[in-house]
Amino acid sequence: MTIPAVPDAGSFWRKKIPGWLRQPAVIAAIYFVATIILYIQAIVTGRYNNFIIFRTSFYHLVHKLPLYQLYPAEYYDYFLYHPSFPVLFAPFALLPKEVGLLGWMLASTAIFLYMIRKLPFADTIKCMVAWFLLIELSNAIQSEQTNPAMASFMVLTVVSLQRQQSMRAALFAALCFFIKGYGAITGLAFLFFPRKGAFIGWGLVWTIVGSALPLLFISPQLLWQHYVDWFQLLTSTTIKEDGSLLGMLHVMLGLKTSAIELFDKIALLVAVAMLLHALICGLVKRMQGYPWMLLAYLLIWIVVFNQSTESPTYVMAVTGVAIGCYTMPLSPGWRKGLLWFTLVVVSLSPTDLMPRFINQYAIAWHIKALPCTVVLLFLQARIGVWRKSNVTFCNK
Repeated sequence: MTIPAVPDAGSFWRKKIPGWLRQPAVIAAIYFVATIILYIQAIVTGRYNNFIIFRTSFYHLVHKLPLYQLYPAEYYDYFLYHPSFPVLFAPFALLPKEVGLLGWMLASTAIFLYMIRKLPFADTIKCMVAWFLLIELSNAIQSEQTNPAMASFMVLTVVSLQRQQSMRAALFAALCFFIKGYGAITGLAFLFFPRKGAFIGWGLVWTIVGSALPLLFISPQLLWQHYVDWFQLLTSTTIKEDGSLLGMLHVMLGLKTSAIELFDKIALLVAVAMLLHALICGLVKRMQGYPWMLLAYLLIWIVVFNQSTESPTYVMAVTGVAIGCYTMPLSPGWRKGLLWFTLVVVSLSPTDLMPRFINQYAIAWHIKALPCTVVLLFLQARIGVWRKSNVTFCNK
């Protein structure tokens, strides 16, 4: 299956960028150098709280302690992940702390680069995507977050479905679930590929195996309690970060606390309606390349409408923007405009690379959600009005 794109999408790079900067090995080296610099920064400053949360959760699990309560003597914030995640993280948790941190950061970068290389785009487009995502990946790696792995597994789910590798596709979808849960929504793409029964079957196998992983260390009763605690934490108001579109609108509209709850419920109903519209259009129209537009849509949708979204989460949404912009039938001008809009506002404006007053407004107003929402609306419109005559192919 090919995916739609606009011809000459990589012509600028071929004309303006030196050939050596388009070499995958050079791009990979720069990614890893950036990761090592961020690792050194983390060690020097002692700021790697998220890694401590992941690492310590394994030992909490093994010692049969609660996973979803605060441990201020060890780290700040809550452990928010699936009860099986500490077992998956064990290879890094068992290493000495500084070595495990380096391994985790390098592994996150490696899987992200692997994902980019597996995109069904021409090599020039892959290079453009890699450069476009570098800053946002660095933002996520700096926080030692799981988001680069989440974005990678979500994309690799669809890559594997396209290659009719049902076992691998189901495994990647399951890994998303065993990290944050909501990432498994990418598995919806199986509806638009053959071998649906095989995907469902393998999905059940991986779900059962993965869900039972903590039983290597704890009793079924304690595992059930962890699931109950996890659900209660996720459905509480404790973990709201306000980095989503909803958080941005709360500030911009000046909503009072009393009005926010009703506003959020209405907004989430609209979000669900939008997703159902996109799915129904795909099922009815059977568009060529639709699964990749759906993937881009979901990568953005789960971030901008997720009330636990924070700044490092946007590596998923920006990955969706990149895939969407090279999948939608757009004019070169619109494509460049959307990519630059996203790069400047999402990846650059909240960082120290921008003037301080811009940085302060970007953070206070949560404007990282704005460009991603604009691209999401473009995807919504393109899916709704798709015609076969729109389709060209990514062969440049």
